[in-house]
Amino acid sequence: MTTTPDSSKLLHDLRSKCSSLKSAAELYKDCSAAEKKEMLALMNAAAAEIVKLLAQIEKA
Repeated sequence: MTTTPDSSKLLHDLRSKCSSLKSAAELYKDCSAAEKKEMLALMNAAAAEIVKLLAQIEKA
């Protein structure tokens, strides 16, 4: 894949989402039960976005 402005943005977004997911996973163990439920929902949303970004990168 040649790096174009579009693919550079996609890769930037991918790194950002991965970093957010990693941070959430590190915080998860210290959360209360209610916070864990909310954190899991946020982590699932981030993972879904990562999958979408990977599909877009694959097409680029």
